[in-house]
Amino acid sequence: MSAQKKHGGARAGAGRRPGPPTRAVRLPAPLADLARQIAAVKRGGEVAAFIDVEGRTALSVPMMAFAAAAGFPSPAEDYIDRPLDFNELLIEHPAATFAIRIEGESMTGAGIFPGDIAIVDRARTPVNGNVVLALVDGAFTVKRYRIRDGAVWLQAENPAFPDMPIGDGQAPEVWGVITRSIRLL
Repeated sequence: MSAQKKHGGARAGAGRRPGPPTRAVRLPAPLADLARQIAAVKRGGEVAAFIDVEGRTALSVPMMAFAAAAGFPSPAEDYIDRPLDFNELLIEHPAATFAIRIEGESMTGAGIFPGDIAIVDRARTPVNGNVVLALVDGAFTVKRYRIRDGAVWLQAENPAFPDMPIGDGQAPEVWGVITRSIRLL
């Protein structure tokens, strides 16, 4: 009897690679394309690789060496402190940082209001109490990240909005930690 070739069955290296569990989510096509690009970037990777931004050299503005009174006027001093670099002040990991405009009022208790610009740092790993940008069920949200006794939820900072418990089989994808909020007057 001659040896027969085997057909079918498991083959070495075939099939899906091991990794975190996945699930299908319906997103508008432009958002789905952006999500694919961001997923391809390693944590802390070059954010400019997927967002059409232009890197700039550090810009600085003069920083006065005195404080301005918000009550009664105080006499001004005639000298200037070292220049203030907003990149240094606002951004810890330049290659992993981007900004997003805030919509909605669920975070007003944390001082984050509609129209504010949030600085998002993808290089930071969220810990209990951080404010994060998360993708939940195909929608972006900014909430406080909470963990207690193994349970994870996203907490609103406005009593008019409910917290978002994260149940079994539901995993929020945290896109980054909000490190600063800028309000334009």
